[in-house]
Amino acid sequence: MWQDFANTLNELNKAYKALIELGKKKRNALVMVDMKTVENLLPQEEKITADIAQLEKKRQDILLQVAAHSEKLRPESKMEDILGIVPAGKMQEVLRMLYAMLQNTVKEAQEISEGNALLIRAAMNAVTFHLNRIGGAAVEPAYSRGGEVVTHRKNFDCNA
Repeated sequence: MWQDFANTLNELNKAYKALIELGKKKRNALVMVDMKTVENLLPQEEKITADIAQLEKKRQDILLQVAAHSEKLRPESKMEDILGIVPAGKMQEVLRMLYAMLQNTVKEAQEISEGNALLIRAAMNAVTFHLNRIGGAAVEPAYSRGGEVVTHRKNFDCNA
């Protein structure tokens, strides 16, 4: 059972590292405004996140089995509690090391994801700005009952 848990933690770590590499590629594509590359990366990202979800479910199932055999563990138990019931020796050290590695890779993946989300929001704001500029939208220096007043210049006369 502990070997399965160690293997699952190791697989989770590999999956998060793959997600990190993909996130770096995505960040470079976003910076270069290469939307075709971003679009091509999305299916890979979806597959990796689906794999992570499956591995996380497997990890939880293993922990439920462990909890069924131990009175010390509860659903809200922390990893330190779990490591406390692992037989002392090599397996305990391996699990401790794998868990530490997993914490670091998850943190790095979250940071890259947050950075990419910021880049996407900035790109969307730039697109909105340019669409408003092209469309002739302007915010008036006064407020109305519903908030800011936005006017649109009529660029084309569509009367036919």
